[in-house]
Amino acid sequence: MTKDELKQAMDIARSDRDLSSIDLTPLTGYALRDFQPVTVAVEAVASMIRWQCFTLAGGIDGEELNELADCFRRKVTVI
Repeated sequence: MTKDELKQAMDIARSDRDLSSIDLTPLTGYALRDFQPVTVAVEAVASMIRWQCFTLAGGIDGEELNELADCFRRKVTVI
């Protein structure tokens, strides 16, 4: 995943777009060492950002976002 793809996913995650039907199964365990690279749509990345990085107060957990971006940079191809 590139920086531009991450920015696009962040824009989608911040929007009011409904991502509830997106299947996150391919991204399950993305931070584990034995996670195999996958190819997913940008909407799946946006949905995972919402799930992992958005706080109940409405903000974004920057540390979690950095970890997600680092893992996805090496293990996720966005289509």
